[in-house]
Amino acid sequence: MHLGSFNVLFWVALVFIRWMFCHGSNEFVSVFMEKRESFDNNLPLTSACYNSEIENTSPIRCSFQCLASHAVCNGILFNQERKTCKLINCSPTHSALDFDPGRWTLFWKTTGMCKTGWSKHEEFCYYFNQTGDTWSNSKRMCEDNGGYLASIRTTEENSWIVDTFLPPWNYTLCSPNWWYCCEYWIGGNDLSLEGTFTWTSDNSTLGFINWYPPSEPDNNSDQDCLSICRDGHWADNPCERVWPYICKAPAI
Repeated sequence: MHLGSFNVLFWVALVFIRWMFCHGSNEFVSVFMEKRESFDNNLPLTSACYNSEIENTSPIRCSFQCLASHAVCNGILFNQERKTCKLINCSPTHSALDFDPGRWTLFWKTTGMCKTGWSKHEEFCYYFNQTGDTWSNSKRMCEDNGGYLASIRTTEENSWIVDTFLPPWNYTLCSPNWWYCCEYWIGGNDLSLEGTFTWTSDNSTLGFINWYPPSEPDNNSDQDCLSICRDGHWADNPCERVWPYICKAPAI
């Protein structure tokens, strides 16, 4: 690239950046943060919510301050009339805080992104592999891709996985020998201690459970690995069976 062309591009970029800073574009801020319109005109009264207050500023300047902050910064509150910004570290839920009305707009920091082919839910990313493998190989494949065989901690997460990944009966994915369930591997197992199921992600014991009634887990000695059925119920099964599997990883 010629020096003259570089200078032109440099000045175009500089003019664009200065224009954005002068106009305080909410659209530009939305690239980095998510606007929460339901929170408009509310201001948390709890002083512990705030890292700092910045005057004579713009939304984009304030968002950069939040993204670069060494302290915890979950979002910004911006008052257009006063050109004032507050960096916040708390989650401004209506159930937990009192509010003072005012012309404030909330921009909330996004919790991260997922790799191509993964689906985001809350603060995690999920990947559904339809090819199928044994439980051990499925575990290794998830780990090789920066995750782990999925742990399921809540009823809501369990329902989301079913609605997102587990289709109605599919003869390509489901063996006719297991018509009542159609399993997909997840990360629970009792390989270390028979009858005590833990998640492979952190070796924690199961909190939320959703066993297939009334017989699961049947705790047979060769059924050490946990699967989820297409209806959302769980079962313990021999780990060498070949089924599709679900990986999970923190959003990045």
